[in-house]
Amino acid sequence: MEAHEWLDQVCAGSEMGELVRTFDWASTPLGSPKVWSSGLRAAVGICMSSRYPMLVMWGTELTKIYNDGYRPILGHEKHPGALGAPAAEVWPEIWDVIGPLFHGVLTTGRSTWHETELLRLHRNGYDEECWFDWSYSPLWDDDGSIGGVLDVVNETTEQVLAQRRLGCVSELGTALFDAEQVTDVCQRAVRALTTGRPDVRASEVYLRVGDQLVRVASSLRDEGQTMDADVLDRVLADRSPVVVGDSRDRERPAVAYVAPLAGGIGGIEGVDGVVVLWLNQGRPFDDAYEQFVRLVVSTLATALQTAYRRAVQLGEYRQVSDTLQAAMLQPASDLPTVAARYLPAVGSLSVGGDWYDVIDVGAERRALVVGDCVGHGLAAATVMGQLRSAARAMLLNGRDPASTLDGLDRFASSLEGALCTTVVCAVFDRRTNIVTYSRAGHLPPLVVGRSGTTWLDRASGMPLGIDALQPRENSTYQLADDDVIIMCSDGLVERRGEQLDEGLERLARAARDGYGSSVQMMADGLLRDLRADEATDDVVLVVKHLPGIAAAP
Repeated sequence: MEAHEWLDQVCAGSEMGELVRTFDWASTPLGSPKVWSSGLRAAVGICMSSRYPMLVMWGTELTKIYNDGYRPILGHEKHPGALGAPAAEVWPEIWDVIGPLFHGVLTTGRSTWHETELLRLHRNGYDEECWFDWSYSPLWDDDGSIGGVLDVVNETTEQVLAQRRLGCVSELGTALFDAEQVTDVCQRAVRALTTGRPDVRASEVYLRVGDQLVRVASSLRDEGQTMDADVLDRVLADRSPVVVGDSRDRERPAVAYVAPLAGGIGGIEGVDGVVVLWLNQGRPFDDAYEQFVRLVVSTLATALQTAYRRAVQLGEYRQVSDTLQAAMLQPASDLPTVAARYLPAVGSLSVGGDWYDVIDVGAERRALVVGDCVGHGLAAATVMGQLRSAARAMLLNGRDPASTLDGLDRFASSLEGALCTTVVCAVFDRRTNIVTYSRAGHLPPLVVGRSGTTWLDRASGMPLGIDALQPRENSTYQLADDDVIIMCSDGLVERRGEQLDEGLERLARAARDGYGSSVQMMADGLLRDLRADEATDDVVLVVKHLPGIAAAP
């Protein structure tokens, strides 16, 4: 059979066959097909007649000949230039991986087998995450030597991605299954999504607080990477997702997927927000990728809806009075520079005597109060509500912290169950960054900043009602820009069988570790790291950030 006849025969009926048949092989090291050896002809015949992806690499330069099945592996940039080209020139980005494998086959004659292995190919204009099963086998020439290598390959990228993404959604659902608080849902979601998950390289969850969005959970390591506020506002206003990047080209990666967590997706009454999913830059944002992120958003939205409904139902049981309900503010009511948390001691329906309050007293001052009544349950909660209301009224009437505690002393002496309540009261002057504080038997506030930690342990006195005639004292402290002040009840730091100083030192270490994150993330991190699983006391935590005299409060 003439050279052109056998080549016409093996190349008939395929697009690559036509390219191989008409290619100028005489310009390559292989020379004209008329002079090809029987071994090379046999290898090309097997490759071109197979529908399975195959590649023949022949000669010292491993010149490439491939079939229709192999062509998609080359992407848009490498085909058709790969035909007749040396393998090292076609695959420079992975030559450090496959080059030694080729050399091993050529020198030993032993085949290789690789199953579900990752190769990062630059075949479509970007470094693409690709997975393959493949085998390199020796091709024998007429004289018994190894003339080339046969690559039989199957790209498994879609299967790997489908399995990985299904596992991600499954683990997300498991992580959110028993989350009871809205903020807990957000924190768990970002942890589950970005723990070794390439398809969501980072995530952020924002909830609407008043007229602004507050980031309540994030896995971003680079704070400068935060999503542009204009994109967040547009998604919240339009109630439709936005793909950040060139969304018109489904064959290229996108930067992020930003979606609403209410309205258009999830339909969560009472919870409004946006989720940002930062995407894998090694995969195109195709239909499969979009289906995955939509499922992630839907799973998160459902968990938020469930947590919100649970909070509403529990709130109906907890409505002792308007005052008591106000003392148990939802975490999502955080201010931009203040995060406050309340956790009851026993069971999700338990109420107790710990409280906090955040009060604007004039245009340039803000007061923080944390208190701890003796006991738990409805009786302690009722006392707490009355003391909290009294403290708020006195501070709004212009009293300083010491004078406020003096008034609480007299009030506690006449209020059954108020004896031995501990309170700390602090007032911040935004013009000077000076904090004035006074304590009635309560834990000192902790200041953490760039220079370390400081306890505000002066101006201490007995708990309320012990000696109502002894006047309280104020103390002041000059805060630095970006200082954070932490006030809490003893339920956060006390542990059975250890000294209180150990718990305070544990709080100081955790505060130093969390410094630099938002107050919301810092508050949730302190609760997560410090609250004992067997906690038998209520926990109140207030975290206040001083962003600078000229910054907004």
